[in-house]
Amino acid sequence: MQTIKKWVSGLGIITLGLVLASCGTKSNSAKTSDKTLTVTAAQAIATADPNKADDVVSQAALAQYMEGLYTTNQQGKIVPAIAKKIVKPTNGGKTYTFDLRHNAKWANGKAVTAADFVYSMQRQVSPTTKSQEIGHVAEIKNAPAITSGKKAVSTLGVKALGKYKLQLTLAKQIPYFNYRLATEIYPLNKAFTEKYGNKYGTSAAKTLSDGPYVLKGWDGTNDTWHYVKNNHYYDAKNVRIKNIKVQTVKTNSTAQNLFESNAVQVTQITGTQVASAKRGALKHNLTITKLNQLYFMPWNNKRSVTKNADLRRAVSYALNRRSLVTNVLKDGSVAATSLVPSGNTSNPSTGKDFNTDTGNLYAYSPAKAKAYWKKAQASLGKKKLTLQLLTNDTDVNKSAAEFIQAAIEKHLSGVTVTVKSVPLTNEISNLSKGNFDFATLAWSSDFQDPIDFLDKASMRTSVNFGKYHNTQYEGLISTLAAGTQSPTARYQTAQQAAKFVASHQGVTPLYQTAAAHLVSSKVGGIHFSLLRDTLYRYAYWK
Repeated sequence: MQTIKKWVSGLGIITLGLVLASCGTKSNSAKTSDKTLTVTAAQAIATADPNKADDVVSQAALAQYMEGLYTTNQQGKIVPAIAKKIVKPTNGGKTYTFDLRHNAKWANGKAVTAADFVYSMQRQVSPTTKSQEIGHVAEIKNAPAITSGKKAVSTLGVKALGKYKLQLTLAKQIPYFNYRLATEIYPLNKAFTEKYGNKYGTSAAKTLSDGPYVLKGWDGTNDTWHYVKNNHYYDAKNVRIKNIKVQTVKTNSTAQNLFESNAVQVTQITGTQVASAKRGALKHNLTITKLNQLYFMPWNNKRSVTKNADLRRAVSYALNRRSLVTNVLKDGSVAATSLVPSGNTSNPSTGKDFNTDTGNLYAYSPAKAKAYWKKAQASLGKKKLTLQLLTNDTDVNKSAAEFIQAAIEKHLSGVTVTVKSVPLTNEISNLSKGNFDFATLAWSSDFQDPIDFLDKASMRTSVNFGKYHNTQYEGLISTLAAGTQSPTARYQTAQQAAKFVASHQGVTPLYQTAAAHLVSSKVGGIHFSLLRDTLYRYAYWK
């Protein structure tokens, strides 16, 4: 699972770009806007339901055809969307009151109202929805109690004060909450959504858009789909490409071949293709961006073998992460040294990066790997083990899985690793049901704070697929989440949590990802950042 990006100011440049792009002859403008932009995705959409999407492809797709109270400009800065302005919270930073624009429309022409936001957030926290992304709204007043069935959905801290006036109350002040409003919280039209019930978002026909584009041509299983300009969108005049075709490409060589033949204009490449592009004719089309995303391995704590901490320590020490990113991935990815990506958080006192202060918590040591494997053998009463590694079936995941498999079998004599590569939707299903020994997946965050990565080993998040649970660690995460500490004290708590989860291998980080894209010189307005994928509403034909 992947899932999201860095906010950089640059609104003036964006405005100028919009003006320049709209200049020229009328005939040329019509011609370029009618031309289809073809792009690729690494995997198929898993769901179009914003309350349920928990993978990077589905969430990146949502950003093209859905819009919330805020959005981001093409440089990643948070800007107003359906809300008229960026709101300054009251009540000690806990209450947000939004005036909504009156011209925001659903793709069926109906008005987007405050009630649509209330319905969507209530639906997301409802236990019956079974959302894997409760974290998007967990800070709203009463959300955890509602999710656990202790309070009624109607008690959620969100209410419509009028057709176009929305009030949202948090349980406590959250410094990064604007990121949630810009990238994670979307409205839903109640009548349309309830028409399909649990089937909402399972195909394009059962999805209703309020953003720049409408999702078309996705039946719930196919590998191609379209974003078609939403003529009811309030800023439709500035959406300059009417039709975008997305096709799933799982192999690097295919992605590059399609780009070189101009069959696609935007694609992602990895590994040797990146190294080759840096040296060859494509170097001017190449852009590499580090992401606020971390690949890691969850361990199934419901199984006695993979619950064994010494086995997990042995595996971690057997992995030369620097070799993985340098010799296998070759795409700018960085070896993980903690469960928090580099660049995510800085020491409030010194300005040093979070990982500079932790040091390398995931060193490579074949000697320690063998020592911990001996301890695991003794406690398990087993000399030999067979473990199955679950991963999704893209090239990069397959390559990483093969590296892990080889490293474990090389350094841990008696351990056999089999690899099960499946489509992303199948991987998520297996993880949710606990049908795995250990797995590879990624978490990508829409905001810069260590808690969104550290809580992947906490029972407070439904993405803790391995069900790792440690009372001491939960205490540290609860303290972080409470938001009552000073910035310096909270930073120290995060440091403690990172070191604790490393010592126990609650989950095992692998590497921080980087995205390498090829972008046609014929297309403008394509920008990637630490926290977010490109938004095609800003794209234009040159």
